[in-house]
Amino acid sequence: MQWIKQFKRLPYFFQFLYQKIISSIAFLPSLIIIGFFFLTGVMIYWEQHGLTSNWQDQLPSFLLIKSGDVAHSILTTLVGALISLMVFSFSMVMVLLNNAASNYSPRILPSLISNKFHQIVLGTYLGTITYCLIFAMNINPENEDASLPGISILFGIFLGLQCLMLFVFFIHSISESVQVGKILKSLQLVTLHNLKSTVENQQAAPLSPNIDSWQRYESDRSGYLRSIQKETLVKICQNEDLKIKVLLPESEFILEGTDLFACNRQIETALQHKILGTFIFSIDKLVEEDPIVGFRQITEIAVKAMSPGINDPGTALLSIDYLTILFAEKMKLIDHGAFVLPTEEGNIPPVVLWTTPVKFAEVLNGVLASLRQYSKHDLLVVLKMFRLLKFLNAKRKDF
Repeated sequence: MQWIKQFKRLPYFFQFLYQKIISSIAFLPSLIIIGFFFLTGVMIYWEQHGLTSNWQDQLPSFLLIKSGDVAHSILTTLVGALISLMVFSFSMVMVLLNNAASNYSPRILPSLISNKFHQIVLGTYLGTITYCLIFAMNINPENEDASLPGISILFGIFLGLQCLMLFVFFIHSISESVQVGKILKSLQLVTLHNLKSTVENQQAAPLSPNIDSWQRYESDRSGYLRSIQKETLVKICQNEDLKIKVLLPESEFILEGTDLFACNRQIETALQHKILGTFIFSIDKLVEEDPIVGFRQITEIAVKAMSPGINDPGTALLSIDYLTILFAEKMKLIDHGAFVLPTEEGNIPPVVLWTTPVKFAEVLNGVLASLRQYSKHDLLVVLKMFRLLKFLNAKRKDF
C-alpha cells in the first residue's frame, strides 16, 4: 500500500520539479548556453562550406585574422578574461545580496536572484566562453596551410566586446537593485499590478452557501498553496455536478491532513485526487504571484529599518507610504471569492467554485501589529500610521 501511495504522488513530484526548474537562476542561462552551442555548430558548418573564403574579398582586410597563432591567442585570452569577469561579477552579486538580506529582509532574495537581466548576462558570459573555447580547440597554429575561420573568429571578438558592454550595464543594474528605495518601489509596483488585475477580474458573485453539511476533504501534502487551477477545477465541477468551497486562502502554508476544500456531496477517491491535482503547492512564496507577499515583505523591511542596529526611520516612513497605496487598492476587493467560467456563448453559468481570499482586515491587522510593536518609540512613524488609518477611513466612505 505504501508504494501505491508514493505512485499517486508522482504527478505532484513532477509538478514541483517543473516549478523548481523554471524558477531556478540556472534555467535561463542553460537555455542561452544551448543556443550558443547551436550557433557554434552553425558557424562551423558554414565555415566548412566556404563562409570565410567567399566573403573575405568583400570585407576590409584588417578585420580578418590570417595568422593561426594570433587567432588562437585572441580566443584563449577572451576565454580567460571572460571567466575572470564572470567570477568577479557574481562574487560581487553574492556580497550585495548578503548585505540586502542583513539590512532589509532575507525574503526579498528570491526576487533579486530571479532578475531576468542578471540571468541573461550570466548566460551570455557562459555562452561566449563556450563559443570561443570550441573554436580555439579547432585551430591548429602549427598548420599554416589550414584555412582559418576568419569570420567566426571576428564574430567571437564581437561577442567578447558585447560581454564587456553587458558588464557595464550589469554593474549599474546590480548597484540599483540593492538600494532600499528601489527594492520598495519594485515590490510596490508588482503588488499594485497584481491587486489591480484581481480587482478588474473579480466577479460580483453571491456568497457561498452554508457548508456545515458539506463533506470536507484534507490536503494530501504540505507546503504553500501557490495557486489553484481554477478553470480546470470549474470544468471538473461542471462535469461531475459538484459545488466546491476552498477553505484556505492562497499563499497560506498548509499542513498535510488539514481541511483544504468542502464539497456538496461525497466523492470517490479517484475524483478526490483529480481535484487535489488542481492545487499547486511550493516551498516558498513569490511576490509576483501573490500580492499578500508584497504587503509582508514591505512590512518586514520597515520593521527591520526600525531595529536598533539599523535605525533608519526614513525607510519605515517610505514603506508606510507605499503600504497606504496598496491598502487603498486592496480595499476595492470583495472579501468573499467566487470563480465563474463563462461559456463560449457568453452566458454566465451558476457558480460552482468559491475561494477564500485573505480579508482586508486580516492584512491591515498583520501589518500594523508589527509596525506598532517595533516603531512605538518613534513619534513620526506612529503619526504616519495614524495618517494611513485616516486616509483609509476616508476612502472607505467612497465605496
